[in-house]
Amino acid sequence: MVTLRHPVVEDAPALAAVHVRAWQEAYRGGLMPDAYLDALSIDERAAMWRDGLQRPPRPRAARFVADDERDGIVGFITVGPADGEDGADLGEVYAVNVDPDAWGRGVGRTLLAAGVDALAAAGFGTAVLWVHPDNARARRFYGRSGWAFDGAERRQEVLGVEVPEARYRRTLRR
Repeated sequence: MVTLRHPVVEDAPALAAVHVRAWQEAYRGGLMPDAYLDALSIDERAAMWRDGLQRPPRPRAARFVADDERDGIVGFITVGPADGEDGADLGEVYAVNVDPDAWGRGVGRTLLAAGVDALAAAGFGTAVLWVHPDNARARRFYGRSGWAFDGAERRQEVLGVEVPEARYRRTLRR
C-alpha cells in the first residue's frame, strides 16, 4: 500500500536514490548521454535534496513523497507556479519520478493526482509539464492521465545536461 506525505530533510538519501535510479532507467539508450547517467551520484543528489528540503516550499508549491510499507520511499512529485514565477497564472509539474522497481504499481498515477489536486487548490486553472519528446513511456502515461501535447518544444538544461522537451497541458478541476 502506498501512502503520500510531505518530505522531510531525513528523506534526502532515499529521494536521491529514487531520483538517480529513475533517471538511469528512463533516460538510458539515447534520451540522455549514458556517460552522464552513469556518473549520477546519489550523494550529490542527496545534498541537493537536503538543501531544498531545509527550505519551505515557495508559495503555491507542493511536494509529496510516496511511501510503500514494504519498500519505503518509491517516488516523489514537485509542483508549483510555472517557471518558478510566484505570480504565474499557470501551474507546473516540475518533476515526478518513481523508482523503476515500483513502475506499473500505480505510484505515478497517485503522485500525479496529488500534484494536480495541489495545483488546483493553489488556484491554478491550467497546468503544464515538460517531457523528453522521445520518452514514449512517459508520454503515454501523461496522455492516459488527461494531459495533451500542446505543440510547444524547447531545449533546456536539466541538472547539468541539455535536453529537448515537449510541453503537455491540462485543465485542472476547481
